[in-house]
Amino acid sequence: MIDQIKRFAKKNQFCYSIVYIIYRLYGLFISALCLSMRIFPVQKDKIVCCNVKGKRYGDNPKYITDEILRQNLDYKIVWLLNKHVEVTLPAGCRRANYNIFSIAYHLATSKIWLDSNTKPFGIRKRKGQYYIQTWHGSYGLKKIGADIIDKLTLIDKKDLSYNSKLEDLFISNSRFYSTLYRRAFWYEHEILECGSPRNDIFFTQQDDITNTVKEYFNAADKHLALYAPTYRSDYKTDSFKLDFERLRKSLECRFGGDWMVLIRLHPQNIIDAEGFLQYNSYIKNATDYNVMQELLVASDVLISDYSSCMFDFVTTKKTCFIYASDVEKYKNDRDFYFDIYKLPFPVAENNEQMEQNILQFDEAEYKNKLDYLFEQVGLCEDGTACKQVVKWIEERVI
Repeated sequence: MIDQIKRFAKKNQFCYSIVYIIYRLYGLFISALCLSMRIFPVQKDKIVCCNVKGKRYGDNPKYITDEILRQNLDYKIVWLLNKHVEVTLPAGCRRANYNIFSIAYHLATSKIWLDSNTKPFGIRKRKGQYYIQTWHGSYGLKKIGADIIDKLTLIDKKDLSYNSKLEDLFISNSRFYSTLYRRAFWYEHEILECGSPRNDIFFTQQDDITNTVKEYFNAADKHLALYAPTYRSDYKTDSFKLDFERLRKSLECRFGGDWMVLIRLHPQNIIDAEGFLQYNSYIKNATDYNVMQELLVASDVLISDYSSCMFDFVTTKKTCFIYASDVEKYKNDRDFYFDIYKLPFPVAENNEQMEQNILQFDEAEYKNKLDYLFEQVGLCEDGTACKQVVKWIEERVI
């Protein structure tokens, strides 16, 4: 509800003070609802998971869930999902609706909360419960939280600070990210610097995943390039008009083989704006594919702009390019942690530059720059993040 109100206010210049009053009143309702749910006991073997506010079964909570199931641990795992989300959960998980009554009940009765986003303002945690925040990014380019304090709304500030006080553990994949999270989200509790659970997938046998993705897109004999831009605060799509056929031909010329381009739009802000793209047998819509990390595993090349997915993708030194036709505008809007032109990823601001960056790509130079980046941020990805998080859970579920 609050997400819709915020979006309406931004698009229509609605008086934000009125929106904030509604937000606070809604928070009081949620708080009262959570307190009423305390008539039900906390189930010590219950874990409740959520990702992108009920929009997907995926990201870090999915991979932690998978590890719990792989170890055959005796937990009741509940996933909060919007009713329109079509997904088959693995055996050992059950689905619950992502609505405020269901959220309040399952949070009130679960020992462990796993989430990759903030929870609604007003949510109450009980003594002996643990809230694990995995977040949905990692060390990346665009600034977040208190690092762009002048650009945050009152609601955003309240959401971040309120959640940070509730959280017991934050999962980090680097020294840089741990420091960032404490500063940007006002977080003062425990950090487990173990890697991103979703990135353990890059350290496993990947053939089955790649085959699954290629079968889904009918691309058995093709190389895959994934185009995955991040959102824009004005919800416009002008910046995503990459010449995909020209891109595909450039990839074929530089790397050889037959290429298909998969297009994955950001799930929170422009998933409903995908109609502006024209798809065909070589340019495929991947926005509805449920698990982003599987797309990253199966793709040979990634093209993004300011998304942290490119920092995930290069964990095993795969090839990534940046297409960013609105660098100055976006920098003014969000600002960056790194100089975008000094990152390992060749930057193009138009289709001509994109073509040249691909044709002139220097793999040796690229990998040297990646090594420097990993050292600079103190990266600790080693494929054991899920195991470490599950061990932390086991030590507290007694």
